[in-house]
Amino acid sequence: MSLKQTLYQKISTTLSDRIVSGEYPLGTNLPTEANLCEEFKASHHTIRDALKLLIEKGLISRRPGAGTKVIAASEPTVFAHVAGDLRHLFSYPQNTIRQNILQQHVVSDRILSQLLDCPIGTPWFKIGALRRLDGNSQPLCWTDFYILPRYSDVVKHKSHFSIPVHEQIEALYGERVESAKVKISLTKLDAEMAKELDVPSNSSALRIVRSYQNVQKNAFEITVSYHPEGRYDCELNFHRELRPR
Repeated sequence: MSLKQTLYQKISTTLSDRIVSGEYPLGTNLPTEANLCEEFKASHHTIRDALKLLIEKGLISRRPGAGTKVIAASEPTVFAHVAGDLRHLFSYPQNTIRQNILQQHVVSDRILSQLLDCPIGTPWFKIGALRRLDGNSQPLCWTDFYILPRYSDVVKHKSHFSIPVHEQIEALYGERVESAKVKISLTKLDAEMAKELDVPSNSSALRIVRSYQNVQKNAFEITVSYHPEGRYDCELNFHRELRPR
């Protein structure tokens, strides 16, 4: 059983139907706010709420002095990726074990700056680690963690090897992940990394770069993972969602 629509919702639905039917063609203006108030016997506040719904649907735009313009003849649809939290962003089985192989301070050169999308000369604290299903199994991947030097004490976190590094940084320093970016590419493994992963040198691998950014849009952690062929499966879930243009 559907809930009864409010007046502004009814007005919004009526105007939307007129836009979709072509009564208000693409690129034209809707009647003025005063005219809509008179037609629907509604207050200016109610009309504004109705128009706000149409803006949220991506059907109209409003600018002072330019009126209310029809910018779409149908509601735009996108398919959004669903992730319960950042642990599900190309995540690993919960029973995997991470083993740190190296820890060092580095400064990005030309090649590293291109990989991490950061300026040349940016200082990082680097952690190189292997991930396995258990202590004796074949490695699943090699991951290089690049974190801001001021957060290097995450290696002393009591759960350093069992929870994601970005969560440790949040817990220890109050840094907050506001957004995350993922890049995927195919690469070849050099001899040293191939040896650690127990595969032939120059083997193909999936490279996944994850960048964790704070509210200022600055990356405070970037991870680069290398997955040999046949050792990684990924499943993404998407749902249909309406968004304004």
